[in-house]
Amino acid sequence: MKDKKTIGSSPGDGEHIGPYVRHLSKTIRIAIDEALDKELSLDGLPRLTSVQAHVMGYLNMQHELGNVVYQKDIEQVFHIQRSTATGILKLLEQRGSIRRESEEKDARMKRILVTEQARATKKRVDKTIEGVEKQLVQGLSKEEIKTYIELTEKMRRNLEK
Repeated sequence: MKDKKTIGSSPGDGEHIGPYVRHLSKTIRIAIDEALDKELSLDGLPRLTSVQAHVMGYLNMQHELGNVVYQKDIEQVFHIQRSTATGILKLLEQRGSIRRESEEKDARMKRILVTEQARATKKRVDKTIEGVEKQLVQGLSKEEIKTYIELTEKMRRNLEK
């Protein structure tokens, strides 16, 4: 009888790859999250949830592109209810990451502006992620990295069929 493999060991012929892929993915994600938590804890603020972080990333990206963003944009892009968007934006405003300004033509319309504090935090987050990525690919050739990406993309496409 064949010995069962433990999670974390490499799958061989006939072994299920799913648990191994999940384990590797989770391990990498945890390492990135821990590095970000360590960096952001310097601010003394609680960690953002995944949705809050994605909204903040979207707002930073739109700011860099010079686009104006309103709450309704957040609701549409993230497919969330108005009340959920309000809660997220209220928290980000309390953290000092955004501020809302009324439009001159319609005071009910409030554009969402990214603060300097949020831009500085984004730079730190980007630098932290870059450091983790360098550590992640340490000792790998460009060809190995390219092969990894190609294989992972092929697996992802296989799941879409």
